[in-house]
Amino acid sequence: MDSTDEVSEISSNRFTIFPRLPAELRAKVWQAAITPRVIRCQRTNDENLFTAPPKSVTLFEVSRESRNIAFLYGGFILLSTTPCYIYFSPKIDYLLFDVGWKSLADPPQYPRLNAALAAPATPPKVPQDFIVSLEAIDPALKMLRNIMVHPNWNDQRMMPTVPLARLPYLERVLVASDEKSIGLRSEVMFSTVHDIKMYYGITRKTAPEVTTPRIAVGCLGWTGKDRWTMHHGRHDNRQLVAVFQDYAAMKEHQRLLQEEEKRFTEERFGPRTPSFMVKLRQAREAHSTEPKPISILPDIKSLQKPPTYEEATSADTPLKE
Repeated sequence: MDSTDEVSEISSNRFTIFPRLPAELRAKVWQAAITPRVIRCQRTNDENLFTAPPKSVTLFEVSRESRNIAFLYGGFILLSTTPCYIYFSPKIDYLLFDVGWKSLADPPQYPRLNAALAAPATPPKVPQDFIVSLEAIDPALKMLRNIMVHPNWNDQRMMPTVPLARLPYLERVLVASDEKSIGLRSEVMFSTVHDIKMYYGITRKTAPEVTTPRIAVGCLGWTGKDRWTMHHGRHDNRQLVAVFQDYAAMKEHQRLLQEEEKRFTEERFGPRTPSFMVKLRQAREAHSTEPKPISILPDIKSLQKPPTYEEATSADTPLKE
C-alpha cells in the first residue's frame, strides 16, 4: 500500500484493509466484538417467553464471516421465533428471570376437617420445572454460565424456588438492580445476595460437589442513544452496565452517575440556572437573613437614662414634668 493511501485512510478515519488481514487475526477481532447481553425470560405454567433487544448481535448483520465466527465462538442457539428470532449464547449472555422465593421453614400443616370437602374436583396445575423447560428448548442451556435474578423484596430471609445448584456450569449470579435507584435499593440487593449465598451453603451440606458461583449485584441501565431518552417504549432493553461487590462500589458508581447527569444537563440546557432553582435560592436567602429593626421605635441612644431610687426620693432633685 502506498503512503498516499495510508494518509487518506487516516484522514478519513476509516480502516479499509481489514479484509486483507490474515484470517486468524480477523477471527480474533470478531471474537472480541461479541459482548454480553441480557435476555429476559418470563416464566409461565405453559411456556417461557423470551425478549431481547432488537438487532443486539451486530456480528449477525456485518458479513457472512462475522456471523460464522459469532456462532463458532459464541455458541448461539435459537430460543424463540415469535415475535422475532431470539438467539442466546449460554457462554456469554445473561438470562434474567424470576427465581421465586420461599421461606426457609416448611409451611405449617393443618389437619383437614373434612376430607371430602378438602379434595378438589380437579387437582391444581403444578408449575413446570424451569430448568427442565430450558433443557427442552435446547440441551445446550444446561451449560448456562451467567444468570440475573430479580431481588427478594420480602423482609424475611428466603431461598430461591428454582434449584440453581442443578446448573453445574454456572459461574456468575447477579441480582438485578436499576441504575437510577441503586441508592434506594442497596439494602434489598445485598440482602438478596446473602440469601443466594445462604442457599448454596445449605445445598453444599448435602451435596459437597456443588460449586458456589460468583454472586454480586448487577446494575441495569440504558445504553447508546437510549441512555438519556425520556420515553423508551414498551420494551425493557436495559443492559448490564456495572457489577457491585459491596456498598462502596455502588456508592462510587452513584457518584459518577450524578456527575454524568450534571454534564448532560449543562450540555442540554446550558449553564443558566432554571427559574425554579432561582426562586428556591431566593427563598432560602430570605429565611437565612437577620430581621431588620422596626422603624417606628425610637433610637436607643436618644432615650434618657431613668433616675435611680435615691435621686427620685431626694429633696434636692427637681421633679421632671
